[in-house]
Amino acid sequence: MSSRLYIPVFASTLLLSAALLFSVQPMFSKMILPLLGGTPQVWNTAMLFFQVCLLGGYAYAHGTTKFLGARAQALVHLVLLGICIIALPFLIPEGTVPPTDGDPSLWQLTLMAVTVGGPFFVLAGSAPMLQRWFSMSNHPDADNPYFLYGASNLGSMASLLAYPVLIEPYLPLNEQAFTWMYGYFALIALMVISAVLVWKHTSFFNTRTLDSKAIVKSHAPTWRLRFYWILLAFIPSSLMLGVTTFVTTDIASVPLLWIMPLAIYVGTFILVFARKPKLSEGFITNIFEIGVILLIGQLIGLQLLMKVSALVMVGYHFALFFFAAMLCHTLLAKSKPHTSHLTEFYLLMSVGGALGGFFNAIIAPQAFIVPIEYGLVLVMAVFMRYSADPSQSFASFKAGIKNAYIKKGVDGWLNVTTLTATIIIIFAIFGFGIPNEKFILFCAFVVMMALFMIAKKRWAFGIMTVFLFSLFPLGFIWGQHQFEKIHFQARNFFGVMKVIDTNTDERILLHGTTNHGAQALIEQHRLTPLSYYSENSPISDLMKYYDQKSGTQNVGVIGLGVGVTSCFVKEGRHFDFFEIDPEIAYIAQNPEFFTYLSDCGSPYDIILGDGRLTINEKPDGNYDVLLVDAFSSDNIPVHIITQNAMEIYLNKLKPDGTIIINISNNYLDLEPVVTAIGEQIGVPVLGKVSNNGEIEGTKIEYYSTHFMALTKSESVIADLKARGWSDGMKRDGVKAWTDQYSNIVRVLGVQTTNKRFMDLHKELEATKAAEKAATEAE
Repeated sequence: MSSRLYIPVFASTLLLSAALLFSVQPMFSKMILPLLGGTPQVWNTAMLFFQVCLLGGYAYAHGTTKFLGARAQALVHLVLLGICIIALPFLIPEGTVPPTDGDPSLWQLTLMAVTVGGPFFVLAGSAPMLQRWFSMSNHPDADNPYFLYGASNLGSMASLLAYPVLIEPYLPLNEQAFTWMYGYFALIALMVISAVLVWKHTSFFNTRTLDSKAIVKSHAPTWRLRFYWILLAFIPSSLMLGVTTFVTTDIASVPLLWIMPLAIYVGTFILVFARKPKLSEGFITNIFEIGVILLIGQLIGLQLLMKVSALVMVGYHFALFFFAAMLCHTLLAKSKPHTSHLTEFYLLMSVGGALGGFFNAIIAPQAFIVPIEYGLVLVMAVFMRYSADPSQSFASFKAGIKNAYIKKGVDGWLNVTTLTATIIIIFAIFGFGIPNEKFILFCAFVVMMALFMIAKKRWAFGIMTVFLFSLFPLGFIWGQHQFEKIHFQARNFFGVMKVIDTNTDERILLHGTTNHGAQALIEQHRLTPLSYYSENSPISDLMKYYDQKSGTQNVGVIGLGVGVTSCFVKEGRHFDFFEIDPEIAYIAQNPEFFTYLSDCGSPYDIILGDGRLTINEKPDGNYDVLLVDAFSSDNIPVHIITQNAMEIYLNKLKPDGTIIINISNNYLDLEPVVTAIGEQIGVPVLGKVSNNGEIEGTKIEYYSTHFMALTKSESVIADLKARGWSDGMKRDGVKAWTDQYSNIVRVLGVQTTNKRFMDLHKELEATKAAEKAATEAE
């Protein structure tokens, strides 16, 4: 058979295998989001599972390579591919519910193992196995099959980028699962063709000649090299999850933002394993060094000079991650072994990747009360620069210190430069204690210039980076938390929480970087609703309507926060708070932190678990008001605002009841989505934004907010419209979201919110003008 067929067939098989492998990750992660909420930890735990499965697949490929001939290996692989058909199409068993009294990570891993584990495992072994078969063919490039790894990663990259742009917007989840199954059948056919192509060049038994055994032994990697491979694979894997957590905490926990770091990660493999790499190690190292120095500068003072938007910083961190991953993967590619150790090389790479996932998903949330793992591993990447250069080894660094300033010539001058830069940085640090922005900026520039002086000195630059990151950790912003007292700090599956006092006489609950509730420390305003629930807010409008009604009332609240809504007090009114995070329940009920629940006097119950799941257990027709206000930092979990969710909430309402949703956020235009859902389920939708402001006579602020309401009650609609509410706004191309469909790309931006703010300000200006005219007329 012509050798011209080898590359098209093997490349197509690898490409399809990788596409299936990497499309199942966002697809199945999206399936389980309604069970676990919108926390980024869902994705991190899913990534840990996939990395462990990848490790298992590579171990399977390595083991069968070691003990079986290629023919026997091909038969075993095809049989396993056939057996795993019984798991298709993917679905979550009916009645599956996560635990509500602890960390659900183990539950999630178990669920994924029994649903997607088998097919993922057998697919994971395909890439190294196919490269091994190719290396045993009579093709001219058989001695260097590593370029096929680029085809595999190209399939991964194409699949990841296609998911948010083509797959998610146009295929519901059940259709995605069936399409994936058909792709799996096509892969089995291609695997059969690949095996047939090399059949005559292989055997059933792993028989090696004395010469081939000698080649294997002579090219055997050392244990030091093996550890080096693991470390180089660990760093980008961990950084990928660190960047993902950073981004999805403050924007949205959706496949689009999970996928970008993973796509960057995979893309670096494509670039470094290409036949002719496009970027040199020197260029990559230089850009990475500049990126780290600029990041340190931004942390220690440059943000005082220019206010950079969060989206720009997201892009910056993605770029920094790209060059960190490129650096490590370039070093990996340069140290790849002879093809006789190909499967071992990939196995150890997957060990490093799995360890990175385990570190971020399991160890870091338990070991670090604040998410420092991203900065910690970024520093590890700094130390990997020049790691292949013997002159930059730690032994050389120690010898340089020992003989410092005695030697002459270039090396001597470099030592003097290192000492000078170190002294400059240490002295500049003292300048940050002076509360003067211009002087802090000056010190920041001094530190950056000194870092540039020692950028090419591996250990000096690395140690100084550790020192600076420990003083100014990622997330540090000058003046943001000055004069604060931290009362409580915790971290769990759902994120990082802090209870802090500010210099504006209020206590706030921070979840990630977002205020999830505030209480005034001034006695006369201690029970005054703040943040999103002020007297000026849309939720206050709705509660004023229900204050006019007599009789008992039940109010359901998805998302407890600090319990401020319990201060919308009325005789006979009872609150059910549905909260997924036990830590939040502890904080809200502890009067040493917040006293809304203890002092406002409203009877209440706290029901732990995902709000959408637990509210479904309540009787139909039970609630007068259902407030949906569940956030993970600034991210609104998608599954609580889908059409399926709204239908559940609607069944729980009394005939004149109202669903009210807080959609205030910085990045997503959700009003058209909610409006489209209302049209689909036949319920009128209203919306309103309110201005921010301060409690008179204090510096305590309340926030501008954006709320939506869905109700069939004509009297509620009339009352809200009299208070400034208006019909929900639409946008072309935005459809109702369901559990099967959502399209994050269509709603990026806050156009509707901005339009409502403009209309609000026009009304305020018109009111002021009318009042002025009336005063002048008098």
